[in-house]
Amino acid sequence: MLYSDRVTAELEQAGYNVTFLDSNTITLNLFTAAQLDQYEIVVWRTDTYILGNTTYWYLGEQNNESYAGSIGVRTIAVTNGMLAVDQEFFTSNFAPNSLSNIQLAILMSSMSITIAESLVAAGVKTTIDLYQAIDWTIAPPSLLDWVTWSLVGYLTTGNDVSDSVNKTIYNYEYAGSISDSSLPPISYLGNGTLKIV
Repeated sequence: MLYSDRVTAELEQAGYNVTFLDSNTITLNLFTAAQLDQYEIVVWRTDTYILGNTTYWYLGEQNNESYAGSIGVRTIAVTNGMLAVDQEFFTSNFAPNSLSNIQLAILMSSMSITIAESLVAAGVKTTIDLYQAIDWTIAPPSLLDWVTWSLVGYLTTGNDVSDSVNKTIYNYEYAGSISDSSLPPISYLGNGTLKIV
């Protein structure tokens, strides 16, 4: 079963309506408070790159000239023809309590803790994030699939955020069933006792 199918099925079985967006439909317009705050749970898996001293997270939307002003001030960048945003983009675009409908954001990307801090400040109750850069030579994308499946699996069976993170780490380190890959460092911000079912 594909990553998207499994996560979707588990969330639907737990009673959630799921909108799964592939990379081409993750646009800058989605990342406005009015759009994003319509969701109770957000799972975002993306990649990053560093330009100068700034980390950018890819969206998926192709280069769009209407964002030229923002690209000039560096909150939005275009690399490989795809739009990406930096942490300042989140801070600038999400006011306090503008994302208060979002109960949980699972952010699977290098250094997603910096995004998590901005989202929690904007009202997201809890985030699950990665607090270091990912070395793709030792942590393949399939490992992020497994981490996401594991977290959602625990969350949709009644575990709280803290237990879901801890059980995912424990099962990786002691079950030894994944591979020799290095597990990205998982953490959470906000309410660790949050349950989604």
